[in-house]
Amino acid sequence: MNRLLAIIAIVIPLVLTQTPVRQCSNGADLPASVDINGCIFSPCSIQNGAPIRAVAVGIISPIDTERLEAYITVRLAGLQIPFPMPDDLKDACSSGVSSGTCPITAGQSFDYTLNHAGQALGLSGITVQVEVGLRADDGTVVACLEFDAKIVA
Repeated sequence: MNRLLAIIAIVIPLVLTQTPVRQCSNGADLPASVDINGCIFSPCSIQNGAPIRAVAVGIISPIDTERLEAYITVRLAGLQIPFPMPDDLKDACSSGVSSGTCPITAGQSFDYTLNHAGQALGLSGITVQVEVGLRADDGTVVACLEFDAKIVA
């Protein structure tokens, strides 16, 4: 009984501190855990133009790749809103994964951290769907997740 309580005491905080995300339509696997700005309820409140920090732990690559390219797609009512990834964050091997992680081999587990300075969307008080992903050098999506974000002023 004490062992069960100890396991519950460890597992519940881990589950409750994860950001609620869903699998992308491309079918790429989700990371084992995700934390986006400490958000634990959907939609996540994201301040318009404020920095975004996302940490994905336990990404398993389905393929071998020399490089990883990070991308963000923002959608409102199915329409894509321009949200270009800054040049210094596109190369996830240089900015995001631990030094020495790339090249990635199929089946390899790795973590990724996105530290985005933020970008004003010119919108607030709305909920958008955000897709964050990593593409291999051949264009294959290695990891992808979606979450709902309420843009606040």
